[in-house]
Amino acid sequence: MSDRSHVQISTSTDDAPIRVEYADYINKVLLDLGFARTYLTAEDAADLVDQLTAALDVYASTLKTVA
Repeated sequence: MSDRSHVQISTSTDDAPIRVEYADYINKVLLDLGFARTYLTAEDAADLVDQLTAALDVYASTLKTVA
């Protein structure tokens, strides 16, 4: 993660969903994951998508192996 991205942890009474949005006023992608809010640059968000896709591909290939 670049030094222009950061994470903020808070407590809440919400169900703590997963939510993603672009905040143009700060030029960041906001990722709410549980009680953590991550402020990502576009480059870091793209890197996260690549890593999530790779992890899901591995998961899918293990399901195909078992089936």
